[in-house]
Amino acid sequence: ALADLKNFSKGQLAQQAQKNEDFNTGKNSELYQSVKNGVNGTLVGNGLSGIEATALTKKFSDIKKELNEKFKNFNNNNNNGLKNEPIYAEVNKKKTGQVASLEEPIYTQVAKKVKAKIDQLNQAASGLGGVGQAGFPLKRHSKVDDLSKVGLSASPEPIYATIDDLG
Repeated sequence: ALADLKNFSKGQLAQQAQKNEDFNTGKNSELYQSVKNGVNGTLVGNGLSGIEATALTKKFSDIKKELNEKFKNFNNNNNNGLKNEPIYAEVNKKKTGQVASLEEPIYTQVAKKVKAKIDQLNQAASGLGGVGQAGFPLKRHSKVDDLSKVGLSASPEPIYATIDDLG
């Protein structure tokens, strides 16, 4: 393949590069037109007239534009409503002296959403007379600052001691 490239003149290589660029970019590109014609052909094949098919594909592109205008990062957002700057972006900004995002870490956002949901459920339960029944009110767990305590029981006794006590 390298030998074949040596046989091309610089002009031929530039011409081929331009063809590749034309093919890959813009609404006039061969790729875009090919996809558009394929979609129109499929729609026409399914019983629409050529004019109806063109109008329908135009509506799809208009809808996409409208969504992109309303939700600027429409394709980049996750769907759970949480915003989070990736940790590597924060680190890179600190290296270059830029200010890292003021957004809270994702786990803080999740904790806030969970607390709000617990409050909402407790409020709904109190309206139904559910507080005092099994499981209500829902309890929040206290924040764990020391991860060495995670998973340990409140009892200072080793778990095998309590099992032995059961007989």
